[in-house]
Amino acid sequence: MNHLKNHYNHIITYDLINKLNFNNIFKIPKINKIVLNIGLKNSNMEKKKMISIVLLLRLTINQQIFNTKSKKNNIIFKIKKGDIIGCKVTLRKENIYIFLEKLIIFILPNIKDFKGIFLTKKSNNILNFKINNILNFFELEKEFLKFQNLPYIDINIHTTSKYYNHLYIILNQFNIPLINEK
Repeated sequence: MNHLKNHYNHIITYDLINKLNFNNIFKIPKINKIVLNIGLKNSNMEKKKMISIVLLLRLTINQQIFNTKSKKNNIIFKIKKGDIIGCKVTLRKENIYIFLEKLIIFILPNIKDFKGIFLTKKSNNILNFKINNILNFFELEKEFLKFQNLPYIDINIHTTSKYYNHLYIILNQFNIPLINEK
């Protein structure tokens, strides 16, 4: 069993029951899924980058990658309806904890001048942030030349929390460095 999942099942759940005053263990907020998304602005000009993006996601996550397609024509970016404009991966169950462990232990500490993830009060159950330098993933350090000029990666952590305070508490229990909105 993953260390982070074991920590969640044995320590975090009991902490959340005490902090949030729940009488039922099924009311505890938990992480549903994590969505990783990489999009290209000029997909027609950067077809070769799509191969390295798919390879990047495959190396870091080791799961099936889905291509995102445009829903309508865009004359400014020269995109036709149905063109591939990015890639997306949805992590569930065990893969959530594997990726979170990687994120907390290896990726976030490697980011230069990292002060924390800014948590806004717009959503009660989703944390959105991006990693600008994809080379912070330790699997990609050896292949520096292949992944040099790729766009940032969007990370969305979806939870079952109904309130902003519950979202903040559960993410704080996982030791994700957060900066609270004032």
